[in-house]
Amino acid sequence: MASLVANGLATLAARLLVPVFSFAIGIAVARLGGSALLGQYVELVAIALVAQTLAGAGLPPLVTREVAARGGHAGALLPVAYRLGLASGALASLLFALYVALVVPAAQWSAAAWLALSIVPSAWIGAQEGVLMGVQRHPRLAAVACAEGAVKLAAAGIVLASGGGLVGLCAGVTLGRVVALVLGHRLVRSARAEAVSDGGAADAPGAFSALARELVPFAATVTLAMLYFRQDVMVVGALRSEGETGLYGVAATLYAMTLLLPNAAMAAIYPRLAAAFVLSPAGFRAATLRTTGLLVGAGAAVALVLVLVAAPLVRLLYGPAFEGAVPVLRLLAALLPLHGANAALGQAMQAARLQRAMLAMTAVTVVANLAALLVLVPRYGIEGAAVALLASTLLAIGIQAVIFQRQFGRRALAAADASGAQA
Repeated sequence: MASLVANGLATLAARLLVPVFSFAIGIAVARLGGSALLGQYVELVAIALVAQTLAGAGLPPLVTREVAARGGHAGALLPVAYRLGLASGALASLLFALYVALVVPAAQWSAAAWLALSIVPSAWIGAQEGVLMGVQRHPRLAAVACAEGAVKLAAAGIVLASGGGLVGLCAGVTLGRVVALVLGHRLVRSARAEAVSDGGAADAPGAFSALARELVPFAATVTLAMLYFRQDVMVVGALRSEGETGLYGVAATLYAMTLLLPNAAMAAIYPRLAAAFVLSPAGFRAATLRTTGLLVGAGAAVALVLVLVAAPLVRLLYGPAFEGAVPVLRLLAALLPLHGANAALGQAMQAARLQRAMLAMTAVTVVANLAALLVLVPRYGIEGAAVALLASTLLAIGIQAVIFQRQFGRRALAAADASGAQA
């Protein structure tokens, strides 16, 4: 229990540090550059994050699962993951360039080019995170996150103080990613020397193709999930003004900060869920239900606080000019308990190796969310984007609950036990 708490706190620090630094950058851009520059910045970064996630191709959860399942004996797994990351990173870079050329104004192409340089490094960083989490070296994730965030913040400060604009801000993002890659590689080498043997199944012939086959549903699911959480900003950026995009970016950023707690908790619990699934389906079911209840309750409490403090919080951090973000922030706050349930059930499905069902559910949810956005944003503006996200999250929870009940409900477990006894 003590190690779980320690790993949870370390993961929380890792997940918190980079967004906190990014949050500080957003405040600085808003106050010094205005809502138009903020709108351009958040839109480009949202697109880049989708590309970076595609480049990572689901490597963090897959590598974590494989390392945890093998008890740390996966010495050759990281080089194989690096090779996969290079391939997926090249594909993601190409798709990013294509989207930028077709959708983004030409005046922003130079800034987008800097972000493109962060895509392949992001894939390798994902592989490093998977190894560190799999061998329970969560504090090292916090060290990498701190270094990356500090570099980004320092670079943004220099750019804004010198009168620089969007290009310099995006160059700082890429510089932070490169620093994280170099530091992460050193820490992973140290962790492997301490806890990971140089042998293992990944050394066998065909390890690359085997891991690649496992990776496909992970990659598609994780990328679609990132697209799901970023396409609201992308649609708002495409259909509304830069000023409105900036307002929505403020609300989305504050909402995202509140997601760090449940996401960090799930990152710490996920390896244990994967192990529990192997040991006992009944124990896995009980652990999933306990986790879901905990995250829903915590999310409801945080949502209530966020609704109450939304207006003074926005004024304090961004200034009176951004008070138009308050109604959207209150709508997004209602998502917090739903996000907790969604996160718990989604991680449980991955731990139970239900990747294809998870992929189908995520694809349905992304399409439904996009359709809702295209209908509601033109009619209701940025508030419509929040309503679309709320409706699609409810849909995702419903689908996952049905799948989980079929696989791990009491009747399903009893039937499995009876079948095992007869055998």
